[in-house]
Amino acid sequence: METILVAYGEISLKSRYVRGRLERLLARQIERVLSRGGFEGCRVLRRYGRLYVEGADARAAEVIADVFGVVSAMPALRTAADYDSVVRLAVEVAAERIGEDQSFAVRPKTVGSHPYLSRDLAVRVGSAILEALAGRGVRVDLDDPDVTLYIEVRDRDAFVYTRIVEGVGGLPYGSQGRLVSLFSGGIDSPVAAWLMMKRGAEVLPLFMDQRPHVGDSYVERVERAFQALSRYVPSEGFGLYAAPFGEVMSRILEAPAPRLRCVLCKRSMYRVAATFAAERRAQGIVTGESLGQVASQTLANLVVLDEAAGVPVLRPLIGLDKVEIEALARRIGTYSVSAKSVDGCTVVPDRPATRSRLAEVVELEEALELPALCSEAAASIAERRLD
Repeated sequence: METILVAYGEISLKSRYVRGRLERLLARQIERVLSRGGFEGCRVLRRYGRLYVEGADARAAEVIADVFGVVSAMPALRTAADYDSVVRLAVEVAAERIGEDQSFAVRPKTVGSHPYLSRDLAVRVGSAILEALAGRGVRVDLDDPDVTLYIEVRDRDAFVYTRIVEGVGGLPYGSQGRLVSLFSGGIDSPVAAWLMMKRGAEVLPLFMDQRPHVGDSYVERVERAFQALSRYVPSEGFGLYAAPFGEVMSRILEAPAPRLRCVLCKRSMYRVAATFAAERRAQGIVTGESLGQVASQTLANLVVLDEAAGVPVLRPLIGLDKVEIEALARRIGTYSVSAKSVDGCTVVPDRPATRSRLAEVVELEEALELPALCSEAAASIAERRLD
């Protein structure tokens, strides 16, 4: 019988109650993504240390691996846990997957009480494979085998597999509260959102529609980046939200200190996002800022930005450089979209301030009536429907 074993990581370190809750949530989310992927009628069973997915073929392992909380997914064949059954199945799998003159290794693991140990199983199975495939010239190589045969014996069942699909890890989506993501569609913000999603946060992507100060291609990139990110969300209702921000940008252009435009802009975005967070019962804002990457992201300016938020601002990329962030974007599948050139912001000054002063910034905001404009923008936030 074909079964996909699902391994999780830090869930196993939680208390019994929390562990059970997270296991149930993870099982439901796996069922949802499988159904969405066309794998109908699958069952996810909870067992100590593993989830078992039944009713899906090996292709489903790739889908399961993208569910937050999954460390690995292993398409396996199942048999009874007695010695003869395990050896028989192991030899059958070996005969199918070990080719001429290839090397192999057996990696067994036994959980619970059994009349044999893992090392006994390794010797017995290895010997049986060598005997059965003697005509192929196969050999044992424990250091760098061509094929690794994994065996897991759990309770009354044994599982044999040769492929491990690495998962994204983390905690089940939505298990750790809700955040609003300042989502520009560039390289940084989708990665920042993904990292918080991986830590179990439900994320509400919010982008500031700065037209006419950005082009339509900028908005299209936001939409494509959102769609690339949405494949990781196991629940329904993952939406992209937009705030009309063009009027705020136009008012910022009137500031008598052009060098402060970027700080004024970011503080205004924080205000809009914080209002939206309060309305949607989110507990903070997540941004793609990296320390020192651009002028508005110096430590001095970040302190000034935080003052406008009123809620926690989480910056998962703060200690990463651009090369590291791009590597993460490639890994999660957003880079090809985010790296495309677009008609970006036309308001950026030639020499933006790197050490703004809070008192000066607040005085300018009051003179320009930016807080009131931000409130109007927040009141007009709407979910953006994508075809």
